[in-house]
Amino acid sequence: MPDATDQRSDAIVELSIVIAAYDAARTIDDQLRALLDQEWKGGWEVVVADNGSSDGTREAVERAAAVDGRIRLLDASDRRGPAHARNRGVEQAKGTSIAFCDADDVVGEGWLAAMGDALRRTPFVTGPQEHQRLNPQWLHGMYGTVPARELQTFAGIFAFGPAANLGIRRELFKELGGFDASLSVGEDVDLCLRAWLRGEHLEYVPEAVVHYRYRGSLSGIWRQAVQYGVSRPLIARRLAQVGRPVPSRWSGVRNWVWLVRRLPTLRSKAGRARWVVVAGGSVGRIIGSVRSRHLAL
Repeated sequence: MPDATDQRSDAIVELSIVIAAYDAARTIDDQLRALLDQEWKGGWEVVVADNGSSDGTREAVERAAAVDGRIRLLDASDRRGPAHARNRGVEQAKGTSIAFCDADDVVGEGWLAAMGDALRRTPFVTGPQEHQRLNPQWLHGMYGTVPARELQTFAGIFAFGPAANLGIRRELFKELGGFDASLSVGEDVDLCLRAWLRGEHLEYVPEAVVHYRYRGSLSGIWRQAVQYGVSRPLIARRLAQVGRPVPSRWSGVRNWVWLVRRLPTLRSKAGRARWVVVAGGSVGRIIGSVRSRHLAL
């Protein structure tokens, strides 16, 4: 980390990096160290919005803040959920632009400069997620064989960027109403949906790489996959409510066929991980269809 004597917490801030953290003591040091190793000609800060951690996350952030005044810890424990924590982080951030990343990932070399420069020319940006550096080999193909090396879309209808690697000007974030704090997952896709509906362009910045960390157990992978699946029918319903095209209600049926055909792959650890992702997402879609009252299997 840079020498603390070179840092000024009262410097003019152009870019605020907002991190929602919950029980991230095991990983957040790596992320903060990666951020503090970055160089950019503009003023920047890191705001960690702690969502009620009990594992030493706060202490880890406080230690880093004592070394570098650009790091600030914010208590966002009044309501559970990453969307709320990120909103609170933006409220307290000093920057005119905001970049979001996660406490369990690691930003790549040059990420901050790529995001900061991009946000100077356009109000809404995202970048790629690299899936191998932080994960064991048996997890590399868990979400398919191609990592997120290009702009992602929701069923080919609109572009979105994950909250693990998303940049936005503060003014636009405020106009959009921030993240929907009622959502426990999919809040990033929902934000991008609202931006798309008002005609905003999401620019893809190839140099803004984030190294993404998967869940390390099959139970954790299952829970995350179910949550992702739950969010899909809700987003589809919100598209339908504004009269926009929606994904086929039955598009997910092919996943159930895939699960049956891939039962033999359960013999390998990698095969089990991939199978659990697809199964969890499929179950999540059923749950989400019931909750949102919109069929999207």
